[in-house]
Amino acid sequence: MDNQELRHHYHLFPRQIGEIALQNNVEELHLSFTQGNWRQGSWGYSPVGSQGVGAEVFAWISGATQEESLDKWKGLTNALSGVFCASLNFIGDDNTSMPQLAFNTSARGKRSSSSSSVPERHGVLRHGLLPRENVCTENLTPWVKQLPCQAKSGLGALLNPYRLYNMNFHSMGISLAPAVSAVDDGQTGLVYKQHVTVVLNPHTFGLDRNWTLGELMDRDVDAACPVATSSTVRVVMPESETRVLPKPMRKETLGGQVTYVYDIQKQSASEIRFEFADTTNKKEAQQRLPLVEAHRHVNGHGGGISGGVETEIINRSNQPVDVTYFDTLPWYLRVYLHTLTIEAVNPDGDIFKQHPTQMIFTPAIDRGRPSTIELAVTLPANTRTTLRYNFDKGFIKYTEHPPDANRGFNIGPAIISYRPDTDSSGIDKPLFCALQSSHPSAYFECEVRVYTELFLASLPTPDFSMPYNVITFTCTVLALFFGRIFNLLTRDFAVLKGSD
Repeated sequence: MDNQELRHHYHLFPRQIGEIALQNNVEELHLSFTQGNWRQGSWGYSPVGSQGVGAEVFAWISGATQEESLDKWKGLTNALSGVFCASLNFIGDDNTSMPQLAFNTSARGKRSSSSSSVPERHGVLRHGLLPRENVCTENLTPWVKQLPCQAKSGLGALLNPYRLYNMNFHSMGISLAPAVSAVDDGQTGLVYKQHVTVVLNPHTFGLDRNWTLGELMDRDVDAACPVATSSTVRVVMPESETRVLPKPMRKETLGGQVTYVYDIQKQSASEIRFEFADTTNKKEAQQRLPLVEAHRHVNGHGGGISGGVETEIINRSNQPVDVTYFDTLPWYLRVYLHTLTIEAVNPDGDIFKQHPTQMIFTPAIDRGRPSTIELAVTLPANTRTTLRYNFDKGFIKYTEHPPDANRGFNIGPAIISYRPDTDSSGIDKPLFCALQSSHPSAYFECEVRVYTELFLASLPTPDFSMPYNVITFTCTVLALFFGRIFNLLTRDFAVLKGSD
């Protein structure tokens, strides 16, 4: 949607998403469904940016008051829940946060070459996460239906559910971002994008070192989407390790990596063949690790009433990196902010204290809102920085426990955000940043978000067998009591005379 006249034009723009956005005053929206953890140390940067495990949604919603904005947020999550067959309607006050430092440096659309104006957000940012949401074909089918050609041609025709969900990682989502047109007198609109990220192992499907894209997905793409003005496939591979056939239309260098570009309107995407060498250049793969990597785990005893969170952030850069740490814990994990410590360790083993340059802490309200910790921290060069803080585990009602209560509660990941050096053409530039910055008409602020692992919080669990025991004991007592009383009321007692 570029201007006021085309605001209700749904020839290519999905009508469902457009009407939901207009009805709920959405300025910007990001929704993702993810299964599995993105292994930063092995796979490097995510091609479209990382996402958290489960279902994640955050949006800027405008409203005259906080109450109106909250009502629009609930309407948005319920509408998206119905469209994508997900449990987004379970995002309520107790698992919704309002970040103030995180998510504020994402893409802000386009600007004209003669003007540096950027669409300003006037709405309220809200973030919700369901870490226990399972992703399956019920979510994939409505996602594919939002494509202009659906599953008949183009990208949708290549998505085979049997292959997508037999994988190491899978993520799909949509995004709406504000944009200023470069040709329509600076009219403001929305840019709609859909993305899918999959990590597949060819050996799982019986493929050797040589295979085509059609063999990997077990699907053939006969033609590009007819309504698409351009349809390209970019293949990013180490040139010394992989041979790609047929000859690409052109070669590009994005983020220090050689990229092969194929025009799908002239040749089939399913015929692109990959021939891998017998050895792997591990030195080159090591150099392409992301600048910042993060891991998190929980401390304490499983059955105890206290615990702690420990997050390790690795800075591989030779320069200090400014990051934003964002963590949300449910209300039944009561955080003690005075226990927060930040320590950095350099390669020589020296340990020194760190202090956040900015800190925002929002305490939890029982069944009302979660605890939110936002920190602006500067990571020294070539260090491992560890954040620690403690919490107590609260008691919840027995009706609030999940069916598998002894398994524990899934706690969502922490999010570390930073801006890489996008002016450099080296290997530290993520691919999605390089693609955006390659378009001179696009205004884009590259932000990399790193998601940590989930962790399980084991709360004090009642003995759910007690109701059964009480029922069994009570029924036994009643049966014995009833039997005795029934015998006394129905039987006649007579004196038996002894025989002569």
